[in-house]
Amino acid sequence: MKQFSSFKTIGGNGHNKLVFPVTFDIKIIIESIHPIEQSNAYLRAIFSQLRIPNSNWRTMHSAEGKYVSFTIQVDLKDNDLMQKLYSELKTIPGIKLAL
Repeated sequence: MKQFSSFKTIGGNGHNKLVFPVTFDIKIIIESIHPIEQSNAYLRAIFSQLRIPNSNWRTMHSAEGKYVSFTIQVDLKDNDLMQKLYSELKTIPGIKLAL
């Protein structure tokens, strides 16, 4: 079985558990109801408020221009911080998906 650096196999059933601290690319898709700069500002404010190190920002517009996706490398120290991040992301106007 291939092991990922941020996952650890637990038990005999092959389930994986995320091991913190972890660095990964989060993908966030937001409706293009606001200028991209405003969505960018919402995201940066959340990362700043939660003191989440982030880098390597990439953006892409959907083919029809209805959505913009942000892919951002984040460093999360624990599960509580990850849960807070996803809770805060839900407050962004027009957010469709964060994974």
